[in-house]
Amino acid sequence: MVTPFSVSTPQSSPCEGHDIFLHLADSIDRRQRERPLGLVSNFVTDELPHCIAEIKCSERPDEAVKALGRSVHAMIAASDYDALLRSLPQSEFEIAKTDIQYLVNCAYQMSAFAGLHPLDAELTVGEALSRLARSSCDRQPGIEVLSYEDMILTNPLQNDPRVYCLGAAGVEERDFCLGHQIIESELQSAMDALLNLRDVAEVDAGQCLTLCLERLESANYVLTRFHEHMSPDLFGQFRVFYGKNPYKNTLGPSGRFSARIVAVSVLLVGEELFHQKPQFYSDLYRLSEYYPQRCIHEVFRWLSSDKESASSKPGWLEGKADFPRVATISPVVEHHGGEIETLRASCICALDRFTRMHRSTALKYTVEPGRPIVGVEVSENVEAVLSQRLLTEALR
Repeated sequence: MVTPFSVSTPQSSPCEGHDIFLHLADSIDRRQRERPLGLVSNFVTDELPHCIAEIKCSERPDEAVKALGRSVHAMIAASDYDALLRSLPQSEFEIAKTDIQYLVNCAYQMSAFAGLHPLDAELTVGEALSRLARSSCDRQPGIEVLSYEDMILTNPLQNDPRVYCLGAAGVEERDFCLGHQIIESELQSAMDALLNLRDVAEVDAGQCLTLCLERLESANYVLTRFHEHMSPDLFGQFRVFYGKNPYKNTLGPSGRFSARIVAVSVLLVGEELFHQKPQFYSDLYRLSEYYPQRCIHEVFRWLSSDKESASSKPGWLEGKADFPRVATISPVVEHHGGEIETLRASCICALDRFTRMHRSTALKYTVEPGRPIVGVEVSENVEAVLSQRLLTEALR
């Protein structure tokens, strides 16, 4: 019996989704504080949004940004945060890494806002903070900028959220991240159900697919709240902080880099995606460092032969072998046939609705007339990228 793969996700109740995007002025309850880096965590959580607001109102934002950099450098230099970072248990380390990356990202984004030269931007980040960022990536490899994992999976959003904005915009920012976190929890449950079906002998196939369908429908409900209830004006106040790094050739954190939606897609329609949208897999391997590493490398392990490294581009993607159908639930479903095939088709429809709603929501809030495009290159066009995950009409 094979134990389904699972990674830690903050637990959320499916009904919590209806509470997001109520556009309240201040509804963030911080009584359960999570501050693994002491003063640094306190600063990121309690003071950074105020510093950003002051910089935006300053008559000399360039000097205000540089002053922020000097304050952060002095705060880090006052204690041995390198040793503290190394000593933290994994759960606290992940939050500490989020704090560090939120600080680094803020320094770069506000330097760009103030029009600083790249050399001045690097000085604003400072050697002490850069060293902490490198140390965190040494312990937990990944892209060396604020990632989707930092922003969503390890951000303590329900108890002590890390946000960049104040007031209603800060609450909307928290809800934006929390909505993604709730969706991730639902996708994890769908993923676990599909892995049970694929890997566990004598499992109730109908029960597995029914659970998967329920979790995908719940994820769709939360995503629909994004599309129908998120405030474009409030979104516009915080979205700039989650765009690409203005001084580095890197992409920003995005729901595009959810490894769980990739896992569910591979399990449900992996072979179909390969034949219809091979670019989906090419981009997956090309941009692998942007995804939460444990989960995406587990998916790569499913897709690799015994002779291949899990992180290298597999032979089937280059036409040298057949797609590994054993990575999917297709062989099991075909064995059962009948009602099980019908249930799988329902799951596919739910997944397709999710990917279409994700694409529609991204276009609505980022590229419609009047909204500047930030965080993407021409080669990373939002519509083109998200269309790679859409199923064809034949599968709907």
